[in-house]
Amino acid sequence: MTELSVSIITEHGGHRVLVLADTTRVESPPLEHLAFYVGLGGMVMLGLVELPMALALTVGHALIGLTHRPGLEALGEALEEA
Repeated sequence: MTELSVSIITEHGGHRVLVLADTTRVESPPLEHLAFYVGLGGMVMLGLVELPMALALTVGHALIGLTHRPGLEALGEALEEA
């Protein structure tokens, strides 16, 4: 019988959903990032943001999250405010 465990963890910066099933460990992206992506998708659906801009923001956001470089994070925040 497979034992399934679901919990929320705050490791690696941000709140994440952790699913454990026997020897398998699946960790979601931070919930804060998922909220950003869902909100951006909603704005595209409402026509507030065009798809190419949303894709550029999504790729930039994902790359900044992967690199953990403070300079790039500051640049990304400045671009988001513009």
